[in-house]
Amino acid sequence: MITVLLILCLQAEPAPAVTNAEMFALQGENNILEEEHFGIINGLATIGVKYKDAASLCGFWSPPYVSSDFSLEITLFGEKVPANRYAWRPFEVTREGTLGKIHVLTAATLLYQYRAGMLSLSLKNTGDTEVQAPLHLAWGGTLDQTKVWEFSRPQSQTPAPAMLLDKGLKKTQGACVLALQTDEKTIAWDADASSGSTRITLAAGEEKTIHLCFGMGDASIVETCSQLLADSPNQVGQSRAEYNKRVEDLFTRLPRLTSDNPALETFYTRSLVHFLTNRWETPEFVLHPYYGTGSIKGGCVCNYLWNFGEVWEILPLYDPRAAREHIQQFLKIDITRHFAFIPTKGDAFGPWYMVNQEKIIGLIYFYVKNTGDADFLKEVVNGRSVLDWVVLNALHGDDPAGPVQLIDYGPSNSHLELRRGYPYNHIMPDLNGRRYMNYCMAAELCALMGAPAPYLKERAEALKLLLKQELWDPDLRWFRFKDAAGNTDLRYTVQLFKLVNSPVLDAEQRAGLLSHLNETEFLSEFGLHSMAKTDIAYDQVDIDNGGGGACTCFPPQIAERLYKSGHGREADDILRRILWWGERLPYWGDSLVANGMDYRKDTPLQCTLDGVTPAQCIIFGLFGVDAAFNGDITFRPQRTALASRLKLTGLTIRNNTFDIEVAGEEYSVRCGDRQIRAALPKALVFLAQEKEFHVSE
Repeated sequence: MITVLLILCLQAEPAPAVTNAEMFALQGENNILEEEHFGIINGLATIGVKYKDAASLCGFWSPPYVSSDFSLEITLFGEKVPANRYAWRPFEVTREGTLGKIHVLTAATLLYQYRAGMLSLSLKNTGDTEVQAPLHLAWGGTLDQTKVWEFSRPQSQTPAPAMLLDKGLKKTQGACVLALQTDEKTIAWDADASSGSTRITLAAGEEKTIHLCFGMGDASIVETCSQLLADSPNQVGQSRAEYNKRVEDLFTRLPRLTSDNPALETFYTRSLVHFLTNRWETPEFVLHPYYGTGSIKGGCVCNYLWNFGEVWEILPLYDPRAAREHIQQFLKIDITRHFAFIPTKGDAFGPWYMVNQEKIIGLIYFYVKNTGDADFLKEVVNGRSVLDWVVLNALHGDDPAGPVQLIDYGPSNSHLELRRGYPYNHIMPDLNGRRYMNYCMAAELCALMGAPAPYLKERAEALKLLLKQELWDPDLRWFRFKDAAGNTDLRYTVQLFKLVNSPVLDAEQRAGLLSHLNETEFLSEFGLHSMAKTDIAYDQVDIDNGGGGACTCFPPQIAERLYKSGHGREADDILRRILWWGERLPYWGDSLVANGMDYRKDTPLQCTLDGVTPAQCIIFGLFGVDAAFNGDITFRPQRTALASRLKLTGLTIRNNTFDIEVAGEEYSVRCGDRQIRAALPKALVFLAQEKEFHVSE
């Protein structure tokens, strides 16, 4: 059995002064995330950290082991030590506080390459007389194993009574063991109360350290705790060094952004942290590594196609092998019936979501474009080539033997999941409109593989005409939807803005949709509303799709599409409103509020993989990076009011590395010793065969 381990080492160690570690650090005074959603992760384990007091942890998840009500609470003089300062890093939280004359400094660190963690604690007497401080440790939690990691946090429920060890306590439940040990000989342990107590004597100015270690796994965890406890300072140092390596690796694969707008830099950088926080290295999972929809405190660890598909352009740059493997895993399940798979078994679960087909086609399309790995289209999954799966999904709901029809998606309200009972279902314009690019992407991939399918593009053009004829309202400058009886209604959903760079729209429709992108309808000071504020279905509480805000990926996705369609002013305006995300939250969850600095709280998805979409928007939208199937790379940076100078350094795509710098009305692109300049908005093209640049008119 694999051992799950978490160690708490209570000792005086300084917070790490490491440059890479500080890239993702967030100081507590800036944080608006509530304690319930606050935690750290190392790819094997995740715990909750209580930042209001200096030495408490809550909840412990390390698949397949769960102790959801796990708690460790340390008090002095019978009181918690209130934390007056703290800082978050992905794998570590430092806290400090004072109780009477005792100053407390802690660093809770999860250890990389272990299902383990350490808590470093310093107790210092700041007075001029001796202090005797009663110290009490309360330890609790039920214990279970589970193979089911879906949307909710897995919950443990089996009691495991504490038993005395030589230097601590253990809890046993079946083959699972929780162990707690210490090197402080004066602590007296009480198995019935699952606690330990001692009295710390500190002379004036003296510091005292205590080391605690606890873990979860099989019976060998007791010995493992002893070994790691003996090497605790070194383990913390190694973990900090490993974290730095992972950050360095991240920026070896993905570019760094520098700008004369610090908020834009912070926004971009914090977006990338979700590749670290949502990367699991769990041996019991079907993929290694595995990128879950969620992570922190065990929430939403499963993999939803609607979420994973949002990072279709940037994931192939960061981890192309994982992109391939995750695509293959989705093709192994029936995505015409299900929307997700469970990481431990790879089994499909949940209903079909109408965006599944767009997501799988886009994932495959951008993987091939951005890596050049066209042979992937020949791979066979469940009896079909990947290319065959692309065509099959492009035609899902369509009958190629007859003329193109608008798809009736049925009575389900699962697309927006509106809470107040107002419908948006049956023949929906955004979903039907997105089919246009499904056909086009499939046609391009077929042509790439020498199997042209012109009928796909023909169906796309026929769909374009049908969409306008049946659903476009020229007076309202918006699309209607039809119910089962053919009656039309209006729902002013942000989803329609996802069509702005698609040829499915003509100039009239594009201008019409953008006329609604205003303060009265979709915009507020802090973001983009998912439902127009003027719509009868608007619901402030329903943040993701009902209006109070929007799913985290929606504003950057729409901004990217606006940049790509030449509407940089509107794209800038959206990004300007959400730059606060990078400064006020350590990581981003399901949805963020548009009319206040707030986030959706009624969801376990508090750290989402699609948090990477802002960085994706900046690379492929603002900087206009576009790879062709022949390997040529086009650069078309947009004029922006967000900054007068900005630079992407170390963009590696199609086996070439570029630096792109924008300064005022000019920009330059460098590849090795080759550099070329151009005036905005002209495009520069890097010719892959010649390894040379030319200016595109």
